[in-house]
Amino acid sequence: MKRVKARWALALAMLAAARSAGAAFPVGTTTRTLVTTSVSGTPRTLDTIVWYPAVPRTGTPEALGLRDAKVRRGRFPLVVFMHGTCGRPDEATYLTKALASQGFVVAAPPHPGLTAADLPGCLAFGATIDAALNVLPDVRLVIDSLLQEANDPSSPFAKRLRPDALGIAGLSFGGYATMVAALGEPRLRTALVLVPGGTALLPAGDISIPTMVIGSERDQVVGFAESQKAYQRLAGPRFLVELLGGDHLSVVDDCTIACVPGDISQADAHRLVLHYALPFERRYLARRPVESRRLTRAIPGVTVEAEPTR
Repeated sequence: MKRVKARWALALAMLAAARSAGAAFPVGTTTRTLVTTSVSGTPRTLDTIVWYPAVPRTGTPEALGLRDAKVRRGRFPLVVFMHGTCGRPDEATYLTKALASQGFVVAAPPHPGLTAADLPGCLAFGATIDAALNVLPDVRLVIDSLLQEANDPSSPFAKRLRPDALGIAGLSFGGYATMVAALGEPRLRTALVLVPGGTALLPAGDISIPTMVIGSERDQVVGFAESQKAYQRLAGPRFLVELLGGDHLSVVDDCTIACVPGDISQADAHRLVLHYALPFERRYLARRPVESRRLTRAIPGVTVEAEPTR
């Protein structure tokens, strides 16, 4: 019996070590259609993409992951991902899939009226205002819906989520939305903000939860100054990463319109984003051991400003 217990203890220790070292799980994907009412009173449908740690050799392989694969056993943190103006919920799969492979569930809703499918209407000021007004209700709907599934024995996500580990992430307009949610939804524990805009329009108050802002040196859409302003709104543990040679769309999967000759490659930008974003979420959301220097030390291609225990 002692040998059996020792073997189990060794196996658990090896699993914990593998997770802390970044061992990857297969990535499953599914879609949840959430129906609600806009703040303006009109019907609002959120076709939300969900990525999650999956059981190997289950589901149907596709570009987004293993479609409807079995959810791996365990309790996982939940991150809500918010896309940018005229973007898509799956515009940064290098990030959302990487998070899922590291033991996070990621749910990405659209901003109806502000997606690529809404061109050219998504460029209108009114579409941005409508999306901004619906940020908090949309985030709460996604969180509430998935937590409800976690308590539903018939759901694939039954007993698979940690209600005490909820995070928010987003880029461009989604970066602004991330900060709005961090200010207004008290259940959130971390915020990951990429190339944000509209910081002057944020509600009053400072963000007290651990937050990482990642901006781009050559951002021609909102400018790196917006990331610096966002950093100044952070009252808790905070990090500011600048992608040297990066442009506004360096943080999405494909850069076809905003990137110019001389920008760093998408592959390099993604590698740098993941180098900081993954250990940030592991430390502050999943509460796994991560050395502070992983988040505070600048590697080639970035500058870093950080106060990890502020």
